[in-house]
Amino acid sequence: MKSTFLWTACITPFNYNGDSIDYSSLQHLLTIQAEAENGVVLLGSTGESLSLTDSEKRTLVEFVCELKLNTKIVIGVPGVNLYQTLEWLDFCRGIPIHGYLMTTPIYAKPGIMGQILWFEKLLEKAHVPAMFYNIPSRAGVSLYAETVRNLSSHEKFWAIKDSSGTVDTLAQYKKVAPNIEVFCGDDNMISDMAAYGVAGLVSVASNVWPHVAHKYVKQCLLSLQHVPRKKTTPQITENDIKSSTDIWQQACKALFIASNPIPTKALLHDIGLIEHQTVRLPLSTEDLLSIEKLRQANKMILGWKELTN
Repeated sequence: MKSTFLWTACITPFNYNGDSIDYSSLQHLLTIQAEAENGVVLLGSTGESLSLTDSEKRTLVEFVCELKLNTKIVIGVPGVNLYQTLEWLDFCRGIPIHGYLMTTPIYAKPGIMGQILWFEKLLEKAHVPAMFYNIPSRAGVSLYAETVRNLSSHEKFWAIKDSSGTVDTLAQYKKVAPNIEVFCGDDNMISDMAAYGVAGLVSVASNVWPHVAHKYVKQCLLSLQHVPRKKTTPQITENDIKSSTDIWQQACKALFIASNPIPTKALLHDIGLIEHQTVRLPLSTEDLLSIEKLRQANKMILGWKELTN
């Protein structure tokens, strides 16, 4: 999966009341992602996976795979109960997916050995490559460098999504496991992390701006990792990167003025890409006081897109 450098952490659209999944809107979103040549991550925190029933998660995965879209699909793996997690992996064995996103166990805050043994059990069940998810703000602890080192030779350990908010963690992972790909997990950090050798981005913003995000991430990787360009590829200057990064970071900041994915769903609804902006409790759209900043962000991105076409 080395050719996929942008993965969209897809939202889960609901009907107006929030008691069922809006599959029509979901299909529309995924079709756009496929057209943009982005990979898709389903059932992550942006997809409100903890708010879905087991039956809903199974139906959603089966629905998406039956669409047979020309895009790679990674499925989120819950990080709470070992036996339920292993059951989920058993179910996924019969599904044509491309990878797993395995979250650092949440709430329990295991030590190094507990974390190593947890991931080891999951990898034994995995039938496709796995991306570990470092998200200390939600899990309570980091994905330890010792865990990464100990499991780096496992054939099913493919990558890490790093949402630590610092390049220091990325540097540690690269040092202890140079064979493991690391993806930036924070939209606003991709420019900084590209300079330290990330393989790409797992993005919230690409839900709303799939083509722009694809182009921007590719630009960051080409310019800051010094990837050889084709002769037909325009030369990218430092000023181009700085200007693009300023716009990108301002726009992405707007998507987090309330708990994710409340702002993203609100903007997707506002621009007509999903039918309803509904989220499930304990999230609430009432925590988004205004949509104006989101509209300004979208206008900024659209203006930038016109300038760079």
